[in-house]
Amino acid sequence: MGEPIILHPASMGFDAASRREWILTNGLGGYSSQTIAGYNTRKYHGLLVSSEGELDRRIVLQQTVEELKIGDTIHCLSVNDYVGGTDSRGFQTLKTFVGAQNHVVFHHEFGDVSLAKTIQSIDGQNAVLLAYEMENGSDQEVSLKVRPLVSFRGIHEIKNTPDQFSQNESSQGALKVSCPKGELILRSNYMHVDIDPLWYRDFNYILEKERGEGHIEDAYSPGTLGIACGPNSSNKAVITAIYGGDPHFSLRISAQRNFETDTLHRLLQQADSFVVDIMGQKSIIAGYHWFRDWGRDTMISLSGIALLGKKLDIAESVLLRFIDHIKDGRIPTRFTSKGPIYYDFDGTLWMFDRLKEYLKVAGIERSKRILEPRWESLKSVPKHYSKNLKDGLLMNKSGTWMDTLERDCAVEVQGLWYNALNVIEGLSVVMDDPMDLSGLKSDFESSFMDRFYNGQYLKDTLDDDSFRPNQAIVLSLDYNPVGESEASDILRQIDERLLTPVGLRTLDPQDPSYCPTYAGGVRERERAYHNGTVWPWLLGPYCRACRIIGGQTGRRYNDAILSNAVQMMGQNCIGTLNEIYDAQAPHTPRGAVSQAWSVAEILRAYVEDTLSQKTL
Repeated sequence: MGEPIILHPASMGFDAASRREWILTNGLGGYSSQTIAGYNTRKYHGLLVSSEGELDRRIVLQQTVEELKIGDTIHCLSVNDYVGGTDSRGFQTLKTFVGAQNHVVFHHEFGDVSLAKTIQSIDGQNAVLLAYEMENGSDQEVSLKVRPLVSFRGIHEIKNTPDQFSQNESSQGALKVSCPKGELILRSNYMHVDIDPLWYRDFNYILEKERGEGHIEDAYSPGTLGIACGPNSSNKAVITAIYGGDPHFSLRISAQRNFETDTLHRLLQQADSFVVDIMGQKSIIAGYHWFRDWGRDTMISLSGIALLGKKLDIAESVLLRFIDHIKDGRIPTRFTSKGPIYYDFDGTLWMFDRLKEYLKVAGIERSKRILEPRWESLKSVPKHYSKNLKDGLLMNKSGTWMDTLERDCAVEVQGLWYNALNVIEGLSVVMDDPMDLSGLKSDFESSFMDRFYNGQYLKDTLDDDSFRPNQAIVLSLDYNPVGESEASDILRQIDERLLTPVGLRTLDPQDPSYCPTYAGGVRERERAYHNGTVWPWLLGPYCRACRIIGGQTGRRYNDAILSNAVQMMGQNCIGTLNEIYDAQAPHTPRGAVSQAWSVAEILRAYVEDTLSQKTL
């Protein structure tokens, strides 16, 4: 079912192919990822990136260097960028790249000889499959030598101090390499193993250099695996790379899966890639390559990733991971190896909105079974948040999704607070424990419009009247304190000032702080991150507000907007949507190459706000 994406890197050119990426995920937070040119341009790239514990990810199998010998001539199939220059010989013979949901294929041709290299992720395991298929139409002997390069470093690190590696042929066809940080087994029943330790020096990661990050490192190779192919014949071999596993362990290798052909099902398919198993619990990873599961991102993404498809077991496991760690009225901002940490103001409020949506899908009986043991913790949230109230408004100290900006008393936090108060009252009735929060609600209603509405639009904070998209979040909520007339005027201005084909700008282009591109070093990128840069996920609340305020007209309008946005799928990373895009055309993809809430909110908006369905 479905079909792969077939690209011709040579016709794109080396530079363009080096900017196009692919990623295969394993359901644990680990992945395989490179460029379609066949090499690593990021420190986050690798053929086997493992994930253990609280998303402790390591680059284990960094790359493979392949040499194909035809008669007496040796051809290099690999591409690598070094400090001294780029070795792109492998790109010259790369005829096609095939991208699919759980595998990619690099197809090389050498006259009468061809070689296809398939990389396939393995669900639920820190392992990857490398398959080589040779077709020899010549009258010469052909042989393939594969040299794995290993690292074992954390994904955010660059290896400066070499580890002490050791290796041995643990059994026939299995090469084991070890260091103090772990063990990798490369197993093949059809390939000859040669122990031949070698260091590759001075790899250069061009995207990290552009980002002002560390970008030069070395990699270690323990030896080679080889296979031959006689004249006018074919041969194939499979290498399974297993991190920390028994060489005789039987991998659960699933069938190859292509991409779905229609937009809706492709979005649904991609949504699954963000669901991860963390020590027996499900969660939603915020994005690849580097993000963990954040409370805010997880809750925003929950509807599109789990509830639309009625994946209630997943939704419940995700919700409980965070609800069971409520402390002082807040769910964790994120989890670390040392435990959860808490510093945002909006994640818990988003959680209540998603509980409301969960209740609609799961029904009262099932919801009560989940929520009753946790009701005391949930009902305590208003009490704790009330400690930060003044004149009915939440005096939050930053802690918003725009985390590069100091946004005290932010407009969307106010809207989410009001929405949460109404949701909690409704939940209390379902839980047979009615709560009267009318006083908190009336205090809010008495202050909000007077303090935030400046006669044209909603200020971004009490002290900042910048025109930003956070007011669209307020307008999208079921319990919205803004009148219909004012809301329509605000949406019209958002159309004119912030809407782009791929999402909403984070700042009006006429603002002096506006940054049209997200590029440069750390400081430059931080300045641009929420000062113009486009975020696709904001199309979710924006389209919901259009549908609520505009009815059928809003739905038709949304259809056009979302159709434009999904055309961007795969513009950077095959089959998915980036975290952010430049504020100005051509809206170059930036940030994380595959972002949960980008996919989830566009999917949710497509189903709910265009098709008028709550689930599929």
